[in-house]
Amino acid sequence: MKNNYICPLALGEVARLLAVSTRTINRLIDKGDLSAVRIGSALAVPFDGMPVDLQRCFDFAKPQALLTLHEVAAELGCSPDDVRAKTATGKLASVRIGRSLRWSPIEIKRNAEGGKPA
Repeated sequence: MKNNYICPLALGEVARLLAVSTRTINRLIDKGDLSAVRIGSALAVPFDGMPVDLQRCFDFAKPQALLTLHEVAAELGCSPDDVRAKTATGKLASVRIGRSLRWSPIEIKRNAEGGKPA
């Protein structure tokens, strides 16, 4: 069932949520990794235009930006190398956006509380 109540997001908002630049968002749209719709003269990204793995990262009632490597390290109280190692072994679930890895704040909070990755 399609949710018609979720408004498309402006490119700047998508960039903020994915913790990347608007230029990266434009590149992802050009490559076909993100779908966009034209609203007047502006482009916007509908929720269902995002890949499924990105959709799972967000609670769209209260969206929070994905976390960068250093933000995750600070949240978990470890080094960036430890975050990379935990991601490589599957202890932390990450999402690749372009060439960068990002982490869901929901997942990191669960991990910090001693839970397992989703």
